[in-house]
Amino acid sequence: TPAKAGAARSLAGVPVSFPDSPRGAAQAVAAYQRAFASPAVLRQGVLQSRIEAVATPDYAATMLAANSPGAERLAAGPVGTGVRRGVQTLYSAIPIGYRVESFEADRARVLTWGFTLLGNASSVEPAAYFGLTHTELVWMEGRWRIAETRGGFGPTPRLATKPGRLSGYGVIDLARGLESYELAP
Repeated sequence: TPAKAGAARSLAGVPVSFPDSPRGAAQAVAAYQRAFASPAVLRQGVLQSRIEAVATPDYAATMLAANSPGAERLAAGPVGTGVRRGVQTLYSAIPIGYRVESFEADRARVLTWGFTLLGNASSVEPAAYFGLTHTELVWMEGRWRIAETRGGFGPTPRLATKPGRLSGYGVIDLARGLESYELAP
């Protein structure tokens, strides 16, 4: 989706204007993931305000509790130190593909695969972390809201694979079942 998709309406710096459609749900998930992987969330209160903007009221506290420890570790470490000192920092989510696992007019379940880039120009060598996320969305107050999300690392593509079946890493099978996100330049 174009980087500006959903930007017609934003809350806490997060685009939230996506259609009540399968593609709109997938666009919302990608935009929300990108908003959470940003140097901005390392500043006091930003992660909380972004979560409250896109999660259901019932799920916001759970989501904040699950995401705060990681954000706090980043903020306290060399990445956060660099951000506070104005060092160029790369903290970005890159959605690769998605699969709408289920869709109803007021509920959607979206599987996404992508990676997060993290590093800075001073002391943190850039690294990529691949991950899968299952996100349950509900249509509430005229926009998609996160009702539940579960994620984990992998599958990570390898530059060299063991002889034999390529599907051993699961990447090929995964990629076959996904729609590609289209990112604007």
